[in-house]
Amino acid sequence: MSYKVLSLKYRPQSFADLAGQNHVTTTLTNAFKRDRVSQAYILTGPRGVGKTTTARVIAKALNCLDVENATPCNSCETCKEITDGRNIDVLEIDGASNRGIEEIRNLREQIKYAPMNAEYKIFIIDEVHMLTNQAFNALLRTLEEPPSHGKFILATTDIHKVPSTIISRCQRFDFNRINEKIISDHLLKITKNENIDIDGESLYAISSKADGSMRDALSILDQVIAYSDGSIKYKEVSEIIGVIPLEIFFSYSNALNGKDYPQIYDVLNEIRSSSFQLDDLFEGLDLHFRNFILALTPKGDSLINLNENHKNQYIETSKRWNINDILRIVNELAKLRYVIKNSRQPLISFELLTLKLMEMDNPITKNNSMEDRNSETTQKPKKVDSQTPENSTRNNTPESLSNDKGLSKDIKEPIDKESNNKPSLSSDKKDVQDIEAPKPISDNEPKIKLEDVGVIWNDFVAKINSQRPSIGSTLDNAKPTSIDQNKITITISGLPEFSVENLNHNKEFIENIIGEYLNQSIKLFFNWNSEELISAPTSNQPPKTTHDSTNADKVVEKIIEEFDGEILR
Repeated sequence: MSYKVLSLKYRPQSFADLAGQNHVTTTLTNAFKRDRVSQAYILTGPRGVGKTTTARVIAKALNCLDVENATPCNSCETCKEITDGRNIDVLEIDGASNRGIEEIRNLREQIKYAPMNAEYKIFIIDEVHMLTNQAFNALLRTLEEPPSHGKFILATTDIHKVPSTIISRCQRFDFNRINEKIISDHLLKITKNENIDIDGESLYAISSKADGSMRDALSILDQVIAYSDGSIKYKEVSEIIGVIPLEIFFSYSNALNGKDYPQIYDVLNEIRSSSFQLDDLFEGLDLHFRNFILALTPKGDSLINLNENHKNQYIETSKRWNINDILRIVNELAKLRYVIKNSRQPLISFELLTLKLMEMDNPITKNNSMEDRNSETTQKPKKVDSQTPENSTRNNTPESLSNDKGLSKDIKEPIDKESNNKPSLSSDKKDVQDIEAPKPISDNEPKIKLEDVGVIWNDFVAKINSQRPSIGSTLDNAKPTSIDQNKITITISGLPEFSVENLNHNKEFIENIIGEYLNQSIKLFFNWNSEELISAPTSNQPPKTTHDSTNADKVVEKIIEEFDGEILR
């Protein structure tokens, strides 16, 4: 007897044998049990997921002589004929080769006649999307109201090419890609029946390569069995189906993480000298870094479909990675996949990207950037005053600042943090001068007077005008009116009230500038005076006018004479 390939030998013969399509099998089984079978079905989905097989099981369930609970017996003559494809009442038509209107007319003529030795005459049209528009139109009426003994089962991989008028006349079932675990479990059952020893990693590699198609998985398994000597190992599988070994991916990622140029050059040389497809390389890298992300997240390692050794290797190696680095690498790889589509030398583009990733800096996290910004905003440029170097050093050390009663909490905390990081600030005069912090108010220092603010006011407003003219124009119409320690009240007159809101919106910026001039931390409060208006200086005397045209400009005189005009007042 001739050898039968695994995809045919283990083809499902009942709804219970179909793997990974429970939503389809459950619905069809209940329809048979409740006698609610439709006159037409359309089955759609990717290749190798069981569409044509399901159509044949439906045909056997309809015509089986000893069917029970929608399960054909597979032993009667009708079931055997349908399984072998020789039943005259079940016609399987290839839509790609019988796509014209003449074939559909013949089909319409055949369905008129009653079945020969079965209950139903069933037409299975595979790849129905290949039919012409005229053929679809000729099928509409028959599909909607077939004879009581007629049933249609359509199958297609491109449902969007089928007219909506056809779809609306059928019950539609969408077949899903089969899960890798379901494929692995199914392959394991088959290998046990065939007395083949295979490891779990090889099963996972075959399932991944099949891309959700059970038929593809069985074809690959057939090929691997023929290559092996009865015991299948992962190394053999990787050679047969072109799976890139995990060691290459680990070497690649370890070299990136450790900035190890000799190691990355060895990996790139191995990739160039091998026969790896670049698409397989990118898919493998995506999966590799995806496993790192799963290993770094809580309970994410449960989604890593590898054996325990490789899973533990991912968990241990991921501890040396920052998840932000991994996300940046994945993002760069995704961009490159679009670039190399039009590249004549895609491998060189990949090598250049790898060298770029080798120079990748540490990621700037949100916490780091906020800490840097806080350290910059809490440090102010130091004003040179009349203090002696000794007093300046003493008053600006972290110890003296932390003991100052007038020091606010938000300034005190960064300085305490700075002092913890730098153990000996007071010993180095240069380090002390580099600390840019606003001069705090102490009980021993004199309080700021309103006159002091008035002295620096014009210079302060001029500096604001040079940096933020919109704010400076508002401060031109403002003046300090009261002061309480380091709290200054500024009154704005002659402007709309929204100008005060503009100042409040930029309050921190204004306080920093005036604090530099007063050498203290200042708090500003803006007040709007709606009664007092700033008006331009006017004279009590009316403007002098003259009626003597001889004193007017000669040009004006000439115009008046030319046009016989006069000056209106």
